[in-house]
Amino acid sequence: MSMRNAKVMVFVAIFYILAPACWAADSSVMLHRVKKGETLKKIASMYLSYSAAYTTDELIRDIEEVNGISSSTDIKPGQAIKIPVISDRPISARSVERPRDFIARGVYINRWTAGSRKVFTIVNRITRVGGNTIVFDAKDVTGSLSYASSIPRIFCPDARYRPTIEDVPKLVDFLHLMGIHVVARVCVFKDMLMSDVMPHWSIRRDWINPADPEVQDYIIDILKELASLGVDEIQLDYLRYPSDGQNASPGTSKTRSDVITSFLKRVNHELKPRGILLSMDVFGIVLWKHSQDITTLGQDIARLAPYLDVISPMLYPSHFADNFSGISNPADRPYLFVSQGILRLKSIVGPNVIIRPWLQAFPLKITKGFGPGFIQRQIEAASDSGARGWLLWSPGNFYRPAFIAMDKIASKGITKKTQ
Repeated sequence: MSMRNAKVMVFVAIFYILAPACWAADSSVMLHRVKKGETLKKIASMYLSYSAAYTTDELIRDIEEVNGISSSTDIKPGQAIKIPVISDRPISARSVERPRDFIARGVYINRWTAGSRKVFTIVNRITRVGGNTIVFDAKDVTGSLSYASSIPRIFCPDARYRPTIEDVPKLVDFLHLMGIHVVARVCVFKDMLMSDVMPHWSIRRDWINPADPEVQDYIIDILKELASLGVDEIQLDYLRYPSDGQNASPGTSKTRSDVITSFLKRVNHELKPRGILLSMDVFGIVLWKHSQDITTLGQDIARLAPYLDVISPMLYPSHFADNFSGISNPADRPYLFVSQGILRLKSIVGPNVIIRPWLQAFPLKITKGFGPGFIQRQIEAASDSGARGWLLWSPGNFYRPAFIAMDKIASKGITKKTQ
């Protein structure tokens, strides 16, 4: 592709991201000869990765507009139809290498938002108030991958999952064009789907066995596939055993901490040469180093740290039990718990691992008022305690209070101070 065409592609893609349902005149066209039995949906799916459209439905509308047709009934075998495209080859994405101390300020994006244009609406908003990162679900706790992959079918041919993101390289490429650091979140051992369809993998309902070599191979294949799709970072969640009060590791004499640590070492070995960051979520509670929590979950932070670039403690105040550490309702003390959690983690891992906390952007258990101020106090606590950025979690991706808080933070200069 020529430099001029590449520039046109960038312009058209950004234009389309921010103004969908408008086929740009600068786009090119490919001619497609209709075959018997083909529908507009089938044809659009064939060319989606060449186009500026984000979904097949969007491309169908563009095809209808540029050809002056209204439905699949308007096409016939042998007919030549024009397909609006912005590239003569499938759009791909390349990971953007960043230093591990990159200041990430971002939000969580669930699999449904990531598969719709809402993801770009959110990103356009956060970039205007100092944000630069999204963490999207590549594999959530249901076990479903959010994108089309052959990997589940290799391990289990009848695995049931419904992808929501039609084209991950396009998602990543569009986000890169918007200046976004792209993190793929993978829920590792909590997997409702595979626990059900692969019962010999299961150690209890909804959980697959971290010590099973086949389970480990399955997860690592997913991580390698994601790395090849151009993401900048992979974030491991549920890299642990269930909080079942047990210490045993089914199928091995190793401790739970041994199993989790050795698996993470394997992951690090596979991903390190690929130039992407590796991060991990941990329960905030383990930072208080209660021995039972560590032996049950298998998350011994000091042992895991050498194999990670970033640790993201989930310091949601609502997730600490009532009267924890002498505080009647921790949810009403956002600054205290975020600050204490970060300082505790720093004392465990030292300067060799970046701390980037998950912060609470949802109203659970808060009695003193949830809103921008609640989120702002957490961000300030993270900054004051030495964290390198932060991530906001809202399960339903409702971030209006967060946008206001981020705007206030940016105007006070905290965003600039931590760059």
